[in-house]
Amino acid sequence: MSTVDLENLEMTYNRLYELSVQIGQLIDRKLYSELITFMKKKDKLLKDAEKIVTKLANKEFNNAKLVEICTKYEQQEIANIEALKLVRDEVKKELSKASKDSKLLRAYSPNNELKQGNILDYRQ
Repeated sequence: MSTVDLENLEMTYNRLYELSVQIGQLIDRKLYSELITFMKKKDKLLKDAEKIVTKLANKEFNNAKLVEICTKYEQQEIANIEALKLVRDEVKKELSKASKDSKLLRAYSPNNELKQGNILDYRQ
C-alpha cells in the first residue's frame, strides 16, 4: 500500500510542478486575472499531498525521486515569487506617480476653493 501512496505522492508533486510552470507562464504573459484559478488548483494539490505525506509519515521508503521533484518545484516557485515582486514594484511606482498627479490636479483645479493659505507640498 505504501508504494501506491508513494506513487500518488510523486504524481501529485509532478502536477504541482507543472502547475507552477503554468503559473510562471501566466505571469510572463501578464494574465494576472487567471492566476486565481490556478492558485486554487495548487491549494487543492497541496492538501492532497499533505494527506498522502501523513499516511507515509512512519514508513521507510526511498525518497530520491521526491527530493528531485520538490527541488524543481521549489526553484520554480522562487522564480514565480521574484517575477511577482517585480510586478508589485511596477504597480507601486505607477500608484505613486498617479497619486502625485492626482494631488496636483486637485490642488490646481478651478473647483478648488482656497480655505486656507497653504502651499501645496509636491512631496506628499
